[in-house]
Amino acid sequence: MKMFRFLLGMFTGGVLSTLSARANVYATDIKLNGGLTNAHAFVAVPATISYHLNQAATLGVTVSVLQGTNVVAAMAGGTNMGLNAVFWTPTVSGTYSLRITAAAAGFTNWEQISVDSNAGNYAFDPNGMAVDKNPKSPYYGRVVVGCSFANGTATNPVSGAIIKDGIYKMNADGSFADEGGFGYGGYTMDDGGNTSVNEMPSTYALVPWRLRIGGDDRLYMLDFTDEGAIIAFDMEVTTNQVVIDDGGYDGGALGGPHNYAGNPDINDLAVGIGNFDVTSAVTTNAAVWLCDVDYPNNWGIWMYHLKNGQSDTNDSGTQAVTTTGDLSLGSSGGCAVDTNLDIFCAQSTNSEIAVYDLMKFTNWNGGILPPASSGFNFVDGASAGEEEWGYGCGVDTTCANNPTFEGVQDVVLNNRTNPAIVACPMAGGNDSTNGIRLLNATNGSLVLTNLDFGQAYTCAAWDDVGNLYGASISRNVWRAWSPPGMSTNTTVAVAQVIVTIPIEITSITAVPTTPGCANVTITFTAPGNPPPTAFTLVGSSKVNGTYTPVASVVITGGSSAYQATFSNCSTEYFEIEQTAN
Repeated sequence: MKMFRFLLGMFTGGVLSTLSARANVYATDIKLNGGLTNAHAFVAVPATISYHLNQAATLGVTVSVLQGTNVVAAMAGGTNMGLNAVFWTPTVSGTYSLRITAAAAGFTNWEQISVDSNAGNYAFDPNGMAVDKNPKSPYYGRVVVGCSFANGTATNPVSGAIIKDGIYKMNADGSFADEGGFGYGGYTMDDGGNTSVNEMPSTYALVPWRLRIGGDDRLYMLDFTDEGAIIAFDMEVTTNQVVIDDGGYDGGALGGPHNYAGNPDINDLAVGIGNFDVTSAVTTNAAVWLCDVDYPNNWGIWMYHLKNGQSDTNDSGTQAVTTTGDLSLGSSGGCAVDTNLDIFCAQSTNSEIAVYDLMKFTNWNGGILPPASSGFNFVDGASAGEEEWGYGCGVDTTCANNPTFEGVQDVVLNNRTNPAIVACPMAGGNDSTNGIRLLNATNGSLVLTNLDFGQAYTCAAWDDVGNLYGASISRNVWRAWSPPGMSTNTTVAVAQVIVTIPIEITSITAVPTTPGCANVTITFTAPGNPPPTAFTLVGSSKVNGTYTPVASVVITGGSSAYQATFSNCSTEYFEIEQTAN
């Protein structure tokens, strides 16, 4: 007797998210029935809504299902840090949206919310990190950390896995990304010509260097092996694209054509581009900002327009900040630019000299990018006093005898549209305190001195709800901190959930033709009157085996009633799948 198994033709769907007001506990990596795309469910069939919490929601979680603006179901969700799930059984077909509200009592002071002992929180030789702040992205809340020196013997002390040179991908709670925790995007030859296999080259421990995630939901990386090149990856780090490089100047191996070989200041580059930023990647104001680490000769900060994800080949660059004034030592301590074109930059001073370590140049060119190839015509910061504010030895009265703000490695803003806080991770220099210093983005006043005192930090990032992340090169971990105060956040699904009546098998007949063979007819119904070509019959010799399309099947019908006819001469299990509408 032939046996038949029929599964509902279900498209699993992901729930994308957008954020309401400022908050610190929030849900990310939201899925319906384990999927990230095409959110479909069926009447009377339980659906699983899963999500990750970046920290424990001590005041509860509510998972709501809405039809339009009406809440049709509200369920208490799991509150633990990490993976949580609830079950929802639709009763009526229609189009729905989901939202998850998480709340926490919060903390009195800045509090570490990450767990050092998680395998995903281990970070070997980290020199770049970023967090996806795009609320309409399925990767919203993802943390990426670069490992730039995998010596082939280092292992993750928790998982035991060999550390590779490349980019590690985690959820906000420290668990590894679903598709795998490591990626190198096929980037096996760096700008210095060094090569590798199944990881990024680690010859000079300079790739990956700094990381940024753009508004186009791409991951941007600085390759620091030659003069400096910017490379873009998809968020799963499977492919790469050169955004801008030196076009072969001084031996660069990537060769452009998107390059700054014609820059009039290129001869000032010796160490090269050690920091960068990418702004407004999905608008006509898209730009990449290149910040060098040379001294005493350096080129300051140059801006290049982006076009279709790469530097515009018709743009020879525009200098945004020169190094003859307030930025006297070069932007070796990092740079960041907001949507108002306020430019924040730091110089990583290792001596007790009267210079600003961090400064802000406000509203460059009125907040509008100047035309391509403007050269030196739009330069700010050419003389003392042109910065809006500066912070460092010039204002820190303890600097002369006990420097506390040296070795700045990066500059990151909590928000690009309306930044309130600038975070500066510190490592090295004469300052043994290190940690991460927080400053007021409006006036440069001190917000917090040396978060995580005593640890060296090479890079930092903010998420979209006000939590701060940093990667420590002294402890080889990345950590996350929540600011003080209660927190509540609602994550609203961008993708809709389509609920339909499931496929229903109405009859199965098998008419013997020869011993062991039969002509089989399966009749079934499906909602919505899709064409017969919307269905596929697949079979497998094992109930949990691999199902493949059945040869010579004919599917006919319409008006929601269909039949599949085929010849069968073996014991098999079958499924009818709806593959299109």
